[in-house]
Amino acid sequence: MKNSILSVVAVFSMATAAFAESDAAVYGPVISGEVSLDFSETANNNYGGGMSVDLDVSAGSLATVALGFTAVDGAAVSLDTWTVGMSVNGVDVAIGDENGVMPGAEGEHTLTAPAMTESVQVSTGAAAVAIGFTDWTTDVSDISNVQGAYTLGTALANLTVAADYNIDSKNTVLGAGIGGVDVGELSLNGAVSYDVDAEVFGFETWTTIGGTTVYFNGDDTEVFQNIGGSYEVNVAGATLSAGANYDLVAEDIAPTVGLSFNF
Repeated sequence: MKNSILSVVAVFSMATAAFAESDAAVYGPVISGEVSLDFSETANNNYGGGMSVDLDVSAGSLATVALGFTAVDGAAVSLDTWTVGMSVNGVDVAIGDENGVMPGAEGEHTLTAPAMTESVQVSTGAAAVAIGFTDWTTDVSDISNVQGAYTLGTALANLTVAADYNIDSKNTVLGAGIGGVDVGELSLNGAVSYDVDAEVFGFETWTTIGGTTVYFNGDDTEVFQNIGGSYEVNVAGATLSAGANYDLVAEDIAPTVGLSFNF
């Protein structure tokens, strides 16, 4: 469904007004990144590995660039994810394919996660809006969906409420997340989603202490569907991670192991 490009122009107009008021200094670019090796279960109870490279380029207050590459033996390196953004006078604008604003979680098996590929996100303070394109390489006036989120910080926790509206299907997905609940050394978190058309309610809760994270999730038809966890430890400058998810319905366990290096 075609939609006016004015919605995208309005997003950039908000940012341009803020940029015009700024005399922020320009700093030299700083490049940082991470190389990751990840191993997980594949077909027929085998285990396979993959390598990914994440690069972040920061030009101070001018702009930031985040690039995620994947590499497969015997094949070319490909760009998997990307984001280009800038921040001036408290207004952040980013364009890329990782700009959704719906609350996430650890396992994310039962939460409804509306697809958003390339998009423009504008955020200021506690509010954020993202406008997704159906195919930005052919027609930036064809809008796929719109997301909005607002985070309310309190002395006890941070509460985020969000919604996604699909332009074509007219479906709405509601979401909420809570975090920042500290009980001693424990950090408690949770997220819920509700798909209006499908009438499906999903949830997940997780807790973190040190390098250990444990979660479980389900929905309104099966409360306990998955339970899992992960552990990270720094060894000689590298991060070693190990985890597993147990599907309570299928009675299947899926372990993972990872090794990453930051630079």
